[in-house]
Amino acid sequence: MVFLLIAAIISPATSFAQQDLPVIIPDLPPREAHIRNHIKFEQLHAIKGTDPENSGLVIDLGNPDLHGSIYTGPYPFEAGAADYDYVRYRLESPLVEGKGVLPISDFFKDKYNANAWPASLCPMTTTVAYRLSLWLLEKNKPTFMGFYDSVVSFRREGDKFVKNLTIIQGPFVTMITSDDPSSIMIALETDEESRATVTVYRVGGSSVQLRVGPKEYQLGSPVVFPGSGRRNRHRVEVRGLTPSTDYLYFVQCETEKGEIVRSNLCRFRTAPERGKGPVTLALVGDSREGVGGGERNMMGSNFSTLSRIAVDAYRKGAELFLLAGDLINGYTSEVDDFKLQLFGSKQAMAGFWRSRPVYPCMGNHESLLHAFNDGGRGVGLDKWPYAENSAEAVFASEFSNPSNGPTPSDVRRPPYAGTVFRFQYGPVLVVAFNNNYWWTSNNGLKEYGGSPEGYIMEDQLVWIEHVLEEAESDHSVRYILLYGHEPVFPCGGHVKDSMWWSGNNNVRAYTKKDGSVIPEKLGMIEIRNRLWKAISKSRKVAAVMSSHEHAYHRTLIDAETPVGVYPKDDTDGDGILDTYSPNSDFVNPTWHITVGTGGAPYYSREKTPWTPVVLSSQEGYTLIKADNETISLKFISITGQVVDEVSDLMSSKKGTLSSK
Repeated sequence: MVFLLIAAIISPATSFAQQDLPVIIPDLPPREAHIRNHIKFEQLHAIKGTDPENSGLVIDLGNPDLHGSIYTGPYPFEAGAADYDYVRYRLESPLVEGKGVLPISDFFKDKYNANAWPASLCPMTTTVAYRLSLWLLEKNKPTFMGFYDSVVSFRREGDKFVKNLTIIQGPFVTMITSDDPSSIMIALETDEESRATVTVYRVGGSSVQLRVGPKEYQLGSPVVFPGSGRRNRHRVEVRGLTPSTDYLYFVQCETEKGEIVRSNLCRFRTAPERGKGPVTLALVGDSREGVGGGERNMMGSNFSTLSRIAVDAYRKGAELFLLAGDLINGYTSEVDDFKLQLFGSKQAMAGFWRSRPVYPCMGNHESLLHAFNDGGRGVGLDKWPYAENSAEAVFASEFSNPSNGPTPSDVRRPPYAGTVFRFQYGPVLVVAFNNNYWWTSNNGLKEYGGSPEGYIMEDQLVWIEHVLEEAESDHSVRYILLYGHEPVFPCGGHVKDSMWWSGNNNVRAYTKKDGSVIPEKLGMIEIRNRLWKAISKSRKVAAVMSSHEHAYHRTLIDAETPVGVYPKDDTDGDGILDTYSPNSDFVNPTWHITVGTGGAPYYSREKTPWTPVVLSSQEGYTLIKADNETISLKFISITGQVVDEVSDLMSSKKGTLSSK
């Protein structure tokens, strides 16, 4: 059924063949590609009325071949008393032939009533988190499908439990930046169309006194911000705020029939004014599924590792989190599967994201494909129509990143909005680049068009150059951090791709023009060297951060590093570097730091012309602190070990600063 649907969508006989795409549609049979989740978002939330024994809510996945267990727990656990939202499962019930009951009634017994139901801050809303542990039984052979997590709100009507309007994603705070520290955005999704409002209290006022768990707050008068219209996905702008100030907020949503749901009371802090510090940021990448089962393999991401990293960064004061790509397994041909994988990744960050923003960028595994059978490994191209179904468009729609990046020079290509962007936070300018844009598998590039992993199209490169040049004369920008997925200088696990491809400058993007596929002017090594020339020219770039390689490594790149120069080092003229000369254009030494340690299967060191100062395969994340004097970095493992530390990322530039 899925195969026939894909065939109908991408057959050359359809209207897509008549579109002016920048790629040639392969004349090959379509196929599925790497479907991770064989249930859909709607199935996961297919919750109906109460069961006959009034013990909970019925869920029906609509597939009699699915079996397993259902686990539930009050959510957020000990809401108000716990300052970080998390789940504790307490009750279990069977799932048989796709149907089961989410157990709830025992949570009202004193023995299990950790959330003091029904008395609560928001008495009309009670919520449980649930986990489905699923097995697919086909031809009497069971296949474990993993865990699937979500939440459902409910109310009691007499002795019966009734499903309530539910906030199934969020609320998440986002757009907390120094570009406009007087506003933020609250993002959420409900399972039915509703109107949303956000109520905000300034902490430290005197109009309201409020006790939440063990804490008592003196608050300003509440201010209510309405969303726009009735919908499932809500983006509510909160305005008129004071920089560097703490606020409490909650979200209320209401259906046309008057059904109401309220979120837990959450907290956020506005961004500092431009140039003001100190600030603390966290970064990690490659949180896709790991090895070992359990929560390491959940819906496409490593919930176990990423959730531990998020809470540790929260406790250590990280004010925002940068995710450097490969949040999920990806490489899927199904939009629904792609979204469900991202949904799982967001759940791992939910406790952090309630009060502090998260800014993800795209990795190679954030690929959404039209896939074709070529008799071998298959050919994959970024999914069209690009405005709705490309990996870039769907990724951007699932998050709320800034949309201030470049406009594609070829309007036929996918958008950059939400995957290439910049924002300032205190004295730090953060620049997110996308070197997995418009991806086509390497075996299909020259024949069909598209871009290889690691490549940056020239329009994006020009934008990066402009942003860096502009920042040089901006006195509020003291430091610049760039982050993207593919390393500029790989050291282990991906030396045959990234922005290196073992020194092969023949690797480049191809675009369909007048019925033929034409190579881009600049090859991979030329693009890489031009990018680093712009980075090195800047006196403010503290580090370029990446992931992709599932390890941590730190390498200082300067005018003495043997990086390879094209065409100088292509001594036999085949487009591949034979020697590795230093590049005199790299005038200001700059750290290249890879943090692909979010839970994906580990890599170790491989041979490269450049040598990292340190390389570790431990899981962990980087914590970056910046003030008016210094910007420092620690790599902290999930065991709490400080594996690497740099007290001043800018010290390498002192005495060598140049504006060449």
